[in-house]
Amino acid sequence: MEIRPPIDFYVKAIEDSNKFMKILKTLSKLGFRIVVIAYNTLDRECIFPKDSINILKLGGSIGLTTFIRINISSNSKGDLKKCLRKIRARVDVVSVEPKTLDVARFSGRDRRIDTVFFDYNGLVNFYDESQAKLMSQNGIALEIPFKHLWYVSKFNYKMFFFLKRVMYYTLKFKVPLIVSSASSEIVDVKSPSQLTSLLEVLGLPEDYAKMAITSYPLAILKRNLHKKSRKHVQRGVDVIS
Repeated sequence: MEIRPPIDFYVKAIEDSNKFMKILKTLSKLGFRIVVIAYNTLDRECIFPKDSINILKLGGSIGLTTFIRINISSNSKGDLKKCLRKIRARVDVVSVEPKTLDVARFSGRDRRIDTVFFDYNGLVNFYDESQAKLMSQNGIALEIPFKHLWYVSKFNYKMFFFLKRVMYYTLKFKVPLIVSSASSEIVDVKSPSQLTSLLEVLGLPEDYAKMAITSYPLAILKRNLHKKSRKHVQRGVDVIS
């Protein structure tokens, strides 16, 4: 399968297929070639999306390459481990939103996890130098969902300068970085340039910002496609044809 960026790595799945199709068409018109469709679950519930095949067909019908991801909101390392065992092989991308420091640290070193994302409070409390080092060492990406941060009520200078510190740690330790829309409404949809502009405003160089919708998400998708292929036996072991 040939897959090419730019990529919106997080578009929330919604039940209204007509409404969702409008979102996908808008993303296509804005220049996205790949969309990763997200379902949310709690770690203790670990619910797998039943309508994911139909959702994928919607994207394919308008020429978009689509993938399915699961967002796991987690308060418990134990519940998260169980959920990862249950669901990892059934989806294309696994993302975790840690709600405790213990889960954040675990998510930074477990390679079954592709991206970690936080709400603003989570970034303040959990994304420090230690977290950035962990994620960098294990190749786990920090994801910045545009909607989760830019639409925060009472956005102020204090928040802005804290987010610049987040970008500083990310750049310093070369943490893979992804920016996504997290859209569930037409009004939430952002163009590729709007997404990367957010990162540039926060202090990232233009080239690094562009990698957040191209190289970094593409690498995750290609890696996971390879893991699902018949050539892959286990980590570090492939069948040579």
